[in-house]
Amino acid sequence: HTAKWHGYPEILSYPKQDYMNNRFTKPEDKTDFDALGPALARVKAVELARAKNNEWLPKGVSEEYHRKKTAIYKEKGVITGSTLKGEADEDIAAKIQPALEILGDVVELLSIELGTVFRFKYHGLIKNKRGMEAWTGVLLRDCDVDVTGVVFE
Repeated sequence: HTAKWHGYPEILSYPKQDYMNNRFTKPEDKTDFDALGPALARVKAVELARAKNNEWLPKGVSEEYHRKKTAIYKEKGVITGSTLKGEADEDIAAKIQPALEILGDVVELLSIELGTVFRFKYHGLIKNKRGMEAWTGVLLRDCDVDVTGVVFE
């Protein structure tokens, strides 16, 4: 038994809208997908998506957005919280090579801060991230280096 719905009528479909309603594509540059038919339209859409050209952004907009978002890191000289590479002492990096070989392609050393805080780029499953941080700390201590922190970005 289900209760009767007394609210607004349920929306069964979204209203039709012009899919060319965007600010970036000029009308003369648009691709007429309706004239291509379903098979050719799909091929053209896949081609445009793989070329990173889906007619939504003009050339250079994405790069400019990325530059603006990462500019603060360069201005302030802070790289924590980003995946930007920093400085790593070669002696310490050489000492921790056995740990990096065990971890393989799951982590990539970004920097060693203050000689005891290790920053890595993590490529594994997010559900394993905290456990991998802890295990990486153990592996680094086994390599006879001082570790006060392991950060996976």
